[in-house]
Amino acid sequence: MKWVLGLVVAGLGVGLAGCSSGSGHPAAKQGGDVAGGQSAAATVSVAQNPGQGSILVDSRGRTLYLFEQDHGTTSACTGGCAAVWPAFAAGATPAAGAGVDGSSFGRAAGQVANQVTYHGHLLYFYSGDAAPGDVKGVGIPGWYPVSPSGGKVDKDDADTKGTSSGSGY
Repeated sequence: MKWVLGLVVAGLGVGLAGCSSGSGHPAAKQGGDVAGGQSAAATVSVAQNPGQGSILVDSRGRTLYLFEQDHGTTSACTGGCAAVWPAFAAGATPAAGAGVDGSSFGRAAGQVANQVTYHGHLLYFYSGDAAPGDVKGVGIPGWYPVSPSGGKVDKDDADTKGTSSGSGY
């Protein structure tokens, strides 16, 4: 039983470390498909989520989020926040799947270099989303899946697969 307690304490330590404040960028991969934090051939598509409706996802089906506290292309998510909410970065402007406005993509030096923007919003992943279609970031204040029109999807559905609540990150 002592080893179980040890695992719980270790897990809490890692979780709390992710909530620390500070500036800078995490050394970990930033949600891209290749080392260095950038997707070589990123594609953004529209997926239908049972609780959230039409939302943007990357080529692996991972939900893309926006953060309301960002100021244009200046990320308000740094330090420990960036470890929990890694940037969606790409080496080139992403390809647009059906229902996505390809002319609304951009890239900026937000949380990381070449962070993808859509309709002016920096895009992020949520580290708690383990499988394609997960929306576990829903309900965390300030964070929202992105709609095909570029706005936030604000449907707080308690029955949504993987819905979670939290304190900002």
